[in-house]
Amino acid sequence: MSDQVPPARRSVKQRLTSLGVRVFVGLANTAYAGFKLLPVRRKVTFITWNADRPSLDFRVLMERLRHLPQPPAVVALCRQLRRTPAGYARYAVHMLHQMYAMATSQVVVLDAYCILASALHHRPSLRVVQIWHALGAFKKFGWSVVDKSEGWAEQSDMPARDLARLLRMHAGYTDIAVSCAGAIPCFAEAFNADPAVVRIAWLPRADVLRDETAMAELRSRILAAHPELGGGRVVLYAPTLRRSSMNAERVGELAEAVRAGGWKLIVKTHAIRGETGESYLPDSAIDVPEFSAFELLALADAVITDYSAIVYEAYLRTIPVFFYAYDMAAYEEARGFYTPVSQFPAGVYTSAADLVRDMTTQAVDVPSIRAFTDIFLEDSPRRVDILDLIDPARTA
Repeated sequence: MSDQVPPARRSVKQRLTSLGVRVFVGLANTAYAGFKLLPVRRKVTFITWNADRPSLDFRVLMERLRHLPQPPAVVALCRQLRRTPAGYARYAVHMLHQMYAMATSQVVVLDAYCILASALHHRPSLRVVQIWHALGAFKKFGWSVVDKSEGWAEQSDMPARDLARLLRMHAGYTDIAVSCAGAIPCFAEAFNADPAVVRIAWLPRADVLRDETAMAELRSRILAAHPELGGGRVVLYAPTLRRSSMNAERVGELAEAVRAGGWKLIVKTHAIRGETGESYLPDSAIDVPEFSAFELLALADAVITDYSAIVYEAYLRTIPVFFYAYDMAAYEEARGFYTPVSQFPAGVYTSAADLVRDMTTQAVDVPSIRAFTDIFLEDSPRRVDILDLIDPARTA
């Protein structure tokens, strides 16, 4: 029996989905109109659906705001959207909190897509600042992939582009932070935004990664919690977000090659909402659940990824990166890249054994890594302090 929906039924389903989205947006704006009757406070609200706690970037910026001469109120609304009935119900309640915060704030800061930040009709004075969670423009996202399988194409019963338009995906940003001028056209395309609102402003993590004292302290904390990671070379395998399941067989091949090469392996699957495959943890991998992939860069001697933007963060630590790109052609068709893999100062492999051999024997190419870092982390007169984008004084 075929699982395909007949065209006539599909058309009805699409129309019902479209109607449901329109009703949702209409009801949300009606409720929001009531919240906008409340007075605006000197307040900055940070919102994410990537995690249940503020990211490092959020925490640093929140602390900096609190140390301003006239500090604003600072609110963090962090709720990961989990794709279960209970998860959707909890997030629906959380959206009411978001409405109240947006209606009463001067500035809203995002590090991912936020439905209400784009779909609602805000006061003209509200500043909505997007500090996207990737340090560079590597793989495509947002409007660049809306029709692709790794975008929204398989996430809805209606055409993805129509759904994105109804929800006004990524609309309304007053400022967008990127790390270099070369990323401006990529982020403008991804957000369907005017390039004039895309500003060169480094994310706080860029400074933290280069703070040797902070990273040494973090390394000590990791080793205190996991002494089994000491006394040998550690490799962090951090694959990218995928809409489909991870290839457990290929990850198993990599884990075996890493074990045979004498390395200690940590596997960190993508933490951001959207990965539908179960996390695959090989028996030889060391489980480090309480530390993020970002934090583990304080300890890692090498990083293996397929197409994750963690490559930029690794380079700021001068950690060599190796691409385990066994399905690059398929992934490029499903998502695509702003920056081709070949442009990174890293080897690209389809064989796990070849990758581990080179990871074990090759010297770290420090000059190439630093030259690449200078490109994606641009220090030019055009750069602004990211705090200037979110300081309520700018909207006064």
